[in-house]
Amino acid sequence: MFTNYSNYFFWLLLLCVTTSQAQILEAYVFDAVTKEPLFGVSVYFDGTTNGTSTNDEGKFRISYKPSTKSALIISYLGYEKQLLDVRKLTNGTSLYLVAKPQVLGTVYLENDTWSRKKKMDIFKREFIGRSVSATACRIVNQDDIELVYNPATQKLNAYASKPLIIKNKYLGYTVSYILEEFEADLRLSTMGDVLVRSVYVEGSSFYMEQNKEVRRKHRKIREKEYDQSVLYFMRSLAKKQLTENGFQIFHKGFIVPPYKYFEITNMGEDTKVNVTTNKLVIVYDRYYKSFLDIDDENRVFFINKFGNYSPPKKVFFGGVLGDKRVGNTLPLDYSL
Repeated sequence: MFTNYSNYFFWLLLLCVTTSQAQILEAYVFDAVTKEPLFGVSVYFDGTTNGTSTNDEGKFRISYKPSTKSALIISYLGYEKQLLDVRKLTNGTSLYLVAKPQVLGTVYLENDTWSRKKKMDIFKREFIGRSVSATACRIVNQDDIELVYNPATQKLNAYASKPLIIKNKYLGYTVSYILEEFEADLRLSTMGDVLVRSVYVEGSSFYMEQNKEVRRKHRKIREKEYDQSVLYFMRSLAKKQLTENGFQIFHKGFIVPPYKYFEITNMGEDTKVNVTTNKLVIVYDRYYKSFLDIDDENRVFFINKFGNYSPPKKVFFGGVLGDKRVGNTLPLDYSL
């Protein structure tokens, strides 16, 4: 049996893309040692639907906006992934991928007595999410996931040497997800139940439509998930549209003016936010309750033009927003 503490935190790190007039980048990808062109290398902007792959000459062509802030991901099986700023690249650039060193195995000082099934059940629940069924969203290559539970720290970590392929029938996307970090901070109750204190997920992702045209049911589900997303809240906060977009802010049990505890400063394309208290309750549409907590004396974070915030580990979400997982996540270039 698995249960949760009421104070539940979740972080999900993603990068973002902004919009303006499109440009084209043409470049080449080679093996760093042999200098041979690499065919079929995945090239995409992190967290978006904008991507392509190299041809037999190692060449790729991808459009982008001059104001793009999302990292350009160059990913190929058996090679180290590259994260690049597309604005610093020029047409005809040659990129060289370095092969990953062979790993003989990892030695763990603590005995991991948990079965793989038990660890996988927790991982899938906390990575995919509780609100999306296993049949609606599944990891195709879950055998590529390595799971380690450390009984001393009571933390579950997950690693994957290959991109995770996620078939998300719930939202209508197939997602290629490079898992950089997964850590679930767990506690065991006196009854033997597994309690989840916090979860941190970091990675890069590429979204592909499963159908040539977006189905009506997927369009409706995407709209619902967007309305209940951290991305929508952050966009609304940065634009000072919390009230117009259906958000209410509470402090110590009482409703307060939406910006009483938020100091908003426009900094060009970015927005600086200074939170003058450590915990606020967020209610969306008078029903969906979440909370925002910053356990730091310096309660400043930044929201970029597209609604992504940083640093991600500073801002904690609980409740509805804290329960969102990869199975509920839309690409960062999503718009209604």
